Amino acid sequence: MKNTLFSKIKNYRNELIAIVLMVMFFAVCAVKIDVRAFYIGIVFLLIYLSFLAAFYFAGKKKSGEKSKKEKILNNVSVEFLMNLDSPVAILDDEGVILWYNQKFMDDKESKALYGTNINDLLETKFNLNHLKESLCDNSASEPLYASLSGVKYKVLSYRHAGSFGGDNFYITVWYDMTDVQKLEEKLYMRNPVVMYIYIDNFYDAGGTMVNNYRTVTAKVSTLLYEWIGGLNGIVREFERDKYVAIFDREYLAQLTDSKFDILDKVRELCEKETDTLATLSIGVACLEDATLAEKNDVAHQAIDLAMQRGGDQAVIKFNDSSEFYGGRFKTVQKRTKIRSRIIAQDLIRLIANSSNVLIMGHKFADHDSIGSCVGIARLALEYNPKVNIVVNMDDANVKRLSDKIASMDKYTNVFVDAYKGQDLVSQDTLLVVCDVNNAAIFESRDIYENVKDVVVIDHHRKTGDFIVEPRITYIEPSASSASELVSEILEQVTPPGSLLKEEAELLFAGMVLDTKQFSKNTGVRTFSAALYLRGEGASPSEINAMFKSSFEDFSREARFINNVVIYRDIIAISVLEEDGTSDDKISASRVADKLLEIDGVLASFALCNIGEMIHISSRSIGTVNVQLILEKLNGGGHFDSAGAQVSDASMADALQLLKQAIDEYLDTEKKDRG
Repeated sequence: MKNTLFSKIKNYRNELIAIVLMVMFFAVCAVKIDVRAFYIGIVFLLIYLSFLAAFYFAGKKKSGEKSKKEKILNNVSVEFLMNLDSPVAILDDEGVILWYNQKFMDDKESKALYGTNINDLLETKFNLNHLKESLCDNSASEPLYASLSGVKYKVLSYRHAGSFGGDNFYITVWYDMTDVQKLEEKLYMRNPVVMYIYIDNFYDAGGTMVNNYRTVTAKVSTLLYEWIGGLNGIVREFERDKYVAIFDREYLAQLTDSKFDILDKVRELCEKETDTLATLSIGVACLEDATLAEKNDVAHQAIDLAMQRGGDQAVIKFNDSSEFYGGRFKTVQKRTKIRSRIIAQDLIRLIANSSNVLIMGHKFADHDSIGSCVGIARLALEYNPKVNIVVNMDDANVKRLSDKIASMDKYTNVFVDAYKGQDLVSQDTLLVVCDVNNAAIFESRDIYENVKDVVVIDHHRKTGDFIVEPRITYIEPSASSASELVSEILEQVTPPGSLLKEEAELLFAGMVLDTKQFSKNTGVRTFSAALYLRGEGASPSEINAMFKSSFEDFSREARFINNVVIYRDIIAISVLEEDGTSDDKISASRVADKLLEIDGVLASFALCNIGEMIHISSRSIGTVNVQLILEKLNGGGHFDSAGAQVSDASMADALQLLKQAIDEYLDTEKKDRG
């Protein structure tokens, strides 16, 4: 009360001072009995009081109008919120409902919602911190999205601070997004998908395919047009045996559910018509927020990946992942050497234009890795004097193989370790990677990531994208070994008799290792490459000596064989429980081969712990695709020979992951057959 009085006195201070002065003036006049001055003062006082009265009533009127306006606006605001076509709810800091309009009650339970926490009503919870921290007073928030009574809403919030006793409260306006969501889903499903389809090997298949080429291609073409027509898409042949198709994303699920059964249909058609195996490779780009040009480029990458994995499969590339379908049959070896000649010419050009050449294989290098690296070094030394092979100098197997050739004049100081190899990297260095395409198991990943020009030569199925896109990618899963591919390159561009005997024997040893003495994974080109190496001086007897085991090797293999279990009646699994060395990885490969000699075993896996990695070697007699099994563990290889490395896991964990991958593969195969 006192504060109110003082404030009023303060507001009318000037008027009070004027009245006091007037009273004093009258008092002086009365003392001096100046009647004239007295009357003049009375007149001025009346005039002043008239002005005061006018200002007072004007202010009163204005104040009344203002009060009336605020009252009207307040009533309009409440009525507006009550009748707003969108749901409105007012929440406190904890998300408790303080007030809501009738629209918010629609489709809710009839009971009152006052005091109910908003998150108790929502299918998707509110982030209350968003309301508390990200808003300025009286400003709208970034929209939140919530589902209420099965309807998706976009929610805009307004924060008012200091109301209701100093507490914040939030006015939330809910906008129904059902129609927008339906439109988004429609646009999502109408997103164009680009697909490339290649007929793999009409000519390489041989047999009666060539004679029936026109008949078979016409039937395959009709099959493809009907297939894409069933997806409401379009397909065109832009080059012989190559097609491009476009269809809506909504039909992609139909393809994945059927696991691209068109692969089986084309294979069966070709077998029926020609008694030979011709297959399809399919690359699909399914991207979000991408132009058709970008999808076209990614579809090209997908079809290249499908071909590099051996064909007879489909690869789908999404924005951040890839999916693989098919690839369950062994690849057919191509008869032509045209590609190897083109690769050889391109490789020579890159070698000649490089400041130096670095060559490396995979970690724990075997005969094929070392042999193919030596073969590329032989080619590189013809056109560039600065050539080095990057190896692990502490690996006993590598040392045994490299010693066979390191003492020769041309190979003096050619073999270096990874640290020395990094020092040799320059702006124009060319890196050639042999017998591996997975960057995780390169001999030196650091060198790979710091070199601009890379060439990859491998016979394993490609498992993913490259970090550094190679200038040349020669991945041929139908080949028996990387040594076979390198031998073909050398045969195309080097004169007969130009290889050293030791070089030819290392290449031959690589082929012997991966073909198990030419008993598996062989074709016409395999024996042709072997014949070429024999002509260059390779001696089978000396090559066999390179595979003799020491007593220590024999003991290591015995430790594996003493711990073997049969899983799912057809899978043999051997585990080396104790910590091993790099030699144990080679022993694991040999044990996996020997386990196939057990009656009833269709596939085998040998596991050993080396450093912080669990290494897995696998083999198959040809009825179980071990490559698909180990791809689930980020490994890879061939249909009947593959490997993987599991990091940050115990042996028990790795064994469990392997069994899960085996179960998934066998269950899928059983389902597909039945």
